[in-house]
Amino acid sequence: MTCRHCHEQHPKYYTYCPKTDGIIEQEPFKYTYATNDFCLSCGTKNEESGSFCSQCGSLTIKKVEQKATFNKVISETLKNVNIPNMGNMKGKELKTFSKEKVNFFKNNPLFFVPIVVSILLLFLVTLVVKSSILDVATADLDREETAIVKAIMNDPSELEDMIYEEFGVRLSVPKVLSLPSLVTVLHNVKAEWHVGVGAEYDQNSLNISMDNVLFGLMFIPIIALAIGGFIYGILARKNNWPLYQGIVYSTILYVIVMLVSSITSKFSTSIGQVETKGLFMIEATMKYSALDMILSATILSIVIFGFTAILTYFNKSIIEKLSYQVKYVQYAMFSVAITCIGLLINFSNIYFSLDKKVLESETVAIFSSIYMGTWNWICTFFSKLHMNLSIHGFTENITYSLFGNDRSEVYQSYFYNSLFEGGQFSLLPSFILVLITIVLISAAGYILYIVHRMNWKECLIFAGMFTALQLMIIYLVNFQFDFVASDNLVHFSFTFEMIVTALLVFIVTSASFAAGGFLRQYQLKK
Repeated sequence: MTCRHCHEQHPKYYTYCPKTDGIIEQEPFKYTYATNDFCLSCGTKNEESGSFCSQCGSLTIKKVEQKATFNKVISETLKNVNIPNMGNMKGKELKTFSKEKVNFFKNNPLFFVPIVVSILLLFLVTLVVKSSILDVATADLDREETAIVKAIMNDPSELEDMIYEEFGVRLSVPKVLSLPSLVTVLHNVKAEWHVGVGAEYDQNSLNISMDNVLFGLMFIPIIALAIGGFIYGILARKNNWPLYQGIVYSTILYVIVMLVSSITSKFSTSIGQVETKGLFMIEATMKYSALDMILSATILSIVIFGFTAILTYFNKSIIEKLSYQVKYVQYAMFSVAITCIGLLINFSNIYFSLDKKVLESETVAIFSSIYMGTWNWICTFFSKLHMNLSIHGFTENITYSLFGNDRSEVYQSYFYNSLFEGGQFSLLPSFILVLITIVLISAAGYILYIVHRMNWKECLIFAGMFTALQLMIIYLVNFQFDFVASDNLVHFSFTFEMIVTALLVFIVTSASFAAGGFLRQYQLKK
């Protein structure tokens, strides 16, 4: 039950708010009337939905609680967020509200510290990982190739010196992957690069399109946001801050900073033949999708920062406290928890199967585990991963699933004979991975029985929320890479079919959730 004074949840048996001593007024139930399908006196079926029985004349009307409309469901779900309706506010009221918020932030200077810590950690860890990737990428390259990679990743000075030694021209080569640019790419934002190099008579172009290719590095913003959420949960409990308001405001700040980072990463440069003494021309552009950044940053901050903040805020009494929350908050929390546990199990399963000697790097092993572990998690819902590779006219199409794969010789030799020890792709059998997923969802149905009471609509609502979360993950892991240099084309993609996967996830989730609820119902009746 939500208190109208402090806007927090209290048990239904509370009469006064323990924080403001105000009276807690429970929202009255709204009732309506409906007709019974059968007469309660003689049992005759009420075929015409009449108010009186056609056989004995008894009253067939019953008093029922009015069903919640869509608007009521939304309002109940978001009422703890306490977002004001600006449209209905007059100028004076809006000014008063703004003044109250400013005073709140002044009196609580640490309010935005947790999300600021997340942002700083994100940039700091990205800088460290950037140096590590540079060392791995340049390990077996010659001087010219190393200079090009360094120019792209970090420092273009070596490439500038080589151009000066070769052509006697001092150029200023832009940093393609600056720190803000790499932070943008870590959020799986679609990136497009175009470079044109050549003389008047011989112009060569390079076009690169990359979408979600580096989602293996997404653990960096995830860890940073989890730490920030942990800090906010502690501070919110200690200082009596509004929990859900803080998550919303922190998300807004995070999205704004990430959007600014993606905008500042764009560049366009053109060096003509005058600057290069008639030798060649250089044109380069790089741009990112602002919409992708908004969606990715919002999803990550709400799910990771919000989930961790709620866990920390309620601490050890999380299960008990959740029972007082709106049921949709409970469904969302269990959906995120199941997904995190399932992903962790699949990551570990792949990681301990990889041959570390072949990969030669712990960092590469972790990235590979994240890629393949995420794919395996989605495949536990009987979905299929479609892999497409095209190089200079050669095309390879592969469909991967946990059961019955169509594997080519190229796929078999690379994945099974190279990456995995003894050709063992997984420590756990496929049916065990699927069983773990079903058990996790069934456990949620078992625990949340007191909420859904085996109402099929509630089971479908949970399945819908869980499916929506998995679709967010698929949105972040479906990747495509296109490399076009003159007449040469390199294309590869790893994708799940959104509609088919959504249906499979929804069916498996609703059945498993209902099975857990049925088991709990059976135990209570017994």
